Amino acid sequence: MLIIDYDVGNLRNVQKLIESLGQTTKVTNSIDEINNASSYLLPGVGAFSDAMKKLTDLGLVDVIKHNVLVEKKPILGICLGMQILGTDSEEGGLSNGLDLLGFSVKKIEISENYRLPHIGWNDIKIEKNSILLNGLPDSPDFYFVHSYHAQCNDPSIIAATCDYSQKIVAAVEKDNIFGAQFHPEKSQAYGAHIIKNFINFCENQKND
Repeated sequence: MLIIDYDVGNLRNVQKLIESLGQTTKVTNSIDEINNASSYLLPGVGAFSDAMKKLTDLGLVDVIKHNVLVEKKPILGICLGMQILGTDSEEGGLSNGLDLLGFSVKKIEISENYRLPHIGWNDIKIEKNSILLNGLPDSPDFYFVHSYHAQCNDPSIIAATCDYSQKIVAAVEKDNIFGAQFHPEKSQAYGAHIIKNFINFCENQKND
């Protein structure tokens, strides 16, 4: 498993969590290493437009799309990494995403009793049978930090939601493509559980 490094946030905590689960991983933006890897984590914090510019400057946009869409290698996007799996975002002006899943990223609409960013622990509601969320109890809580959220054109990809002034997509899942709006690496046992689920899925794909 490879963690894609596009200079957006501290990736070491994600790496430490994966390694604590017995999985070898590496942080890199090398095109050759990405092409040779069997699965990917795409973490990220910051602005959507900046993230896509960095991926473009590194020559990684088409590389990721080919490996995920054509080669069918698994990918898990975390926080901003989930958002850039989508089609586009209004953050920082309209920007195109990787377009791996059909959703647009919009600013969370809040009432006067709420503030942005949505930060801290929040329960999620599991919306469908999910590889990523398999084995979790009802209403598990995860750690969020974000002001924008995914508005899905295809509701079948929504794996979980949460409430923060409005319904927010907390996780997405389609075939080999997964996304978590929350931070598994900050979410203690439940966060480790979903990373383990993703690792198991990746291992099963390799063995098929």
